[in-house]
Amino acid sequence: MRITGERGRQRIIRAGLATLLLGLLVMGSGCVKRTVNVPVSARIREAKTATLEELLSQLDGYTNKILSLSSASVRVTFSSGRLDAGKLQEYRSAPAYILLKRPDMIRLNVQNPLTKTTIVELVSRGEEFFVWYPRENKFFTGRNDVKEFEVEGQPAFSARPIHLFEAILPRNVAPEAPEERIALTEEQDASTKYYVLMLFHETGGPRMTPVRRLWIDRSNLAVARMETFAEDGARTSTVDYSDFVETDGFILPLAVRMERPADRYLLSLQFKAWRVNPDLPDSAFVLTPPDGAQHVVLKERGRSQNN
Repeated sequence: MRITGERGRQRIIRAGLATLLLGLLVMGSGCVKRTVNVPVSARIREAKTATLEELLSQLDGYTNKILSLSSASVRVTFSSGRLDAGKLQEYRSAPAYILLKRPDMIRLNVQNPLTKTTIVELVSRGEEFFVWYPRENKFFTGRNDVKEFEVEGQPAFSARPIHLFEAILPRNVAPEAPEERIALTEEQDASTKYYVLMLFHETGGPRMTPVRRLWIDRSNLAVARMETFAEDGARTSTVDYSDFVETDGFILPLAVRMERPADRYLLSLQFKAWRVNPDLPDSAFVLTPPDGAQHVVLKERGRSQNN
């Protein structure tokens, strides 16, 4: 756009004078351009390069080669409530041991720090899970596909063992159906660079719904964060992985923090070490109620016993 007229000429003159004045001030003060050293984290300097195909191949290798995991020394911290409410119920951390076996079996035994006796034991196989609570000698059974459970005289809850299994041994991120799509982007923060893999599901219209998002730390090409989403786009979980260690050729996290906002709980796990592909028979994932235990079937909240 051309500037014409007396007003335009005055604007040009004022701009020129301002530029000239700034230049004279800089010269008069003796200021010169200088180079400033900015610290760069080691993880940024060590960032590796990989293609989408190479990243998918590496993730597929973990899925196909890690068939079971166990850790004899785990520290578990559980908190319930909503972060956006500004208040959480945090339970004292406790030692535990954990067993996992693909495709969907997990056993977690949480113990008393002093007596080493069981506080609670959880087992999940397929669509069913079982929980033994020795303090009240109650044996709970439920289904993993139920969104929220209720127990008579207690607040409704939705935590279940399969959430933990999916956080530690997730499914492959590669598209498994014709309507699934994947995208690769790059991100960076003050500590490291990331490759970000995003898996989408086509709905048949112009909209695609997010399914999962993986943040891969480029310093070691390990998954540093995983997010999952519901069909409406709401975030169902965020899992952060840290304190990585190489075990039997695999880079595994010794710290896992899982947040499930819709389910209203946080779970943090600190592992001392991992055993990769231990021989775990299916019988290791059978939880039998002890004699005299009260059997409680967890029903879905809002349904009657007849449903």
